[in-house]
Amino acid sequence: MADTIAEAIATRVIAPGERIIETTLVEKLGVSRVPIREGLKVLHAQGIISGGGHKGYRVTAFDPQVTQQVMEVRLSLETFMLRDAIVNWRAGKGSPSVLDAAIDQMRISARSGSMRNSLIADLEFHRAIRDAADNAIVGTLWDTIARHVLIVFNFERFRDEDLDAVPRQHEQFRDWILTEIAKPETDFRDIQRALEDHMLLIARKRAGDISIKS
Repeated sequence: MADTIAEAIATRVIAPGERIIETTLVEKLGVSRVPIREGLKVLHAQGIISGGGHKGYRVTAFDPQVTQQVMEVRLSLETFMLRDAIVNWRAGKGSPSVLDAAIDQMRISARSGSMRNSLIADLEFHRAIRDAADNAIVGTLWDTIARHVLIVFNFERFRDEDLDAVPRQHEQFRDWILTEIAKPETDFRDIQRALEDHMLLIARKRAGDISIKS
């Protein structure tokens, strides 16, 4: 249920700053109060919502500083994840073809015009890398911020309004991964740069050039 509520925040079913009340969420999401209550507790513990008690909750402000922090942590974790995934795929442990399912969902989302499904498919692409990495510590940390990432994904400066472009961008990133798998080894810094270019592609187009602080 925490994922469902986070998705509602990401897709603006729950607006930024809106007061979140259990009874209202029951009506909006069509589920009972018990799972709603538990989901809110999880999101509160993760800092996605604040408040609580009889006054209800509110979505935490994802201001530029918080967004920057989320992106920095995400880049660090996903660099380790992708490093380990490439090593595993290179060794024949699993296959990078698992990335194709998410790309297929991006194409379907583009045809139906569903920004929501495109955002979820984007997250699933990176979740596939998380699973392929088989790194329990990094994977657990990534799971902790995955909901934050989903919310940040929906910020205008990080998303592409052209849904047809989303699968193409991920195909290009997948092809880069395939190229690296074919090599004897990959420099850690190259992985970090490739991920940063992929993650900030839209933001850089809109802002001229921004980068995650090192």
